[in-house]
Amino acid sequence: MCFARPGYLVLLWLIVPLMALVVFGARRKLAAWVMFDGGEGRMLGVLPELRFSKFVIRRLFLCLSAFLMLFALAGPELCSGQKPVRRKGIDVIFMLDVSNSMYARDGVPDRLSRAKSEFLMISRKLGEGRKALLLFAGAPVVQCPLTGDEEDFEILLDMASPDLIVSQGTDYRRAFEAALRLASSGRGSSGSETVLVLASDGEDHGADSGDLAAGMKQQGVHLHVIGVGSSQPVPIVMPGGPKRDREGHIVMTSFRPELLASFIKAAGGRFYYSRPEAPVHDAVSADIAAAAAAAGWVMVPGERVPVHQELMVGALLLFISASVMTDVLGRSRRHG
Repeated sequence: MCFARPGYLVLLWLIVPLMALVVFGARRKLAAWVMFDGGEGRMLGVLPELRFSKFVIRRLFLCLSAFLMLFALAGPELCSGQKPVRRKGIDVIFMLDVSNSMYARDGVPDRLSRAKSEFLMISRKLGEGRKALLLFAGAPVVQCPLTGDEEDFEILLDMASPDLIVSQGTDYRRAFEAALRLASSGRGSSGSETVLVLASDGEDHGADSGDLAAGMKQQGVHLHVIGVGSSQPVPIVMPGGPKRDREGHIVMTSFRPELLASFIKAAGGRFYYSRPEAPVHDAVSADIAAAAAAAGWVMVPGERVPVHQELMVGALLLFISASVMTDVLGRSRRHG
């Protein structure tokens, strides 16, 4: 069995509190029944005789009805066989480091502009397929969700700035987690090739991401990392002047590829070093196109027979049965 909307399966957890509520209500009703009918259920004869089997079956029908209804929301299908299907295309998520260190002017005119220029050219060369833009520093922000509109993507890329993220620093782990969530939410039923293109100067102030990199490789996510900046320390030139620490000293920054090297290796990704005289957009776009062509076909079930309507009908019949069923024999017992 497969599902058209597997994300809805999480709703089945609602059955747990529902069953707890049903059990609580059943115990309260039994306690009240005993109290009003003399403690043994037969001494006063005020209430009809309780049939315990009907009492239990009625509540089981209600719980089963709720279960089938929630299960049907996930779109269950009877699947058999396999057939090859062409992927819809590639989803490229561009991850742009907008930490303050990207203001450093060891590129032309600075690291951030260098990275944005590379992204712009890669996007134009790829052409078809959806693109998204994720900005990150101390926290990630989705600047542009997955879209096929090239003009919207370019406008939002041009607007990218460190001013858009209050939490500064650089946390790769949170950025990659956000990118994977974005890719998962936009993945179609036939599947799309997921490509992450990251541009950064290599500084990382977050937690270790080794386990996340290994998981990305297992999921078949393609990672391309573009390094910007010089290995020679340079000041961070903010709009209001050079950035200084609490003691008033000018903060220096340099490109640190070693912090990214282990992550790229664990994720099975590729690294490119961008310089003003040697841009890398041609190489990156060519590698992305090659990977997409190699994985252009996926296997999907050959036949899919939806069964959600049958399950909903069954849930409705169980609910109606439970509604018309009573917990008693239906004839009041009176004193002769």
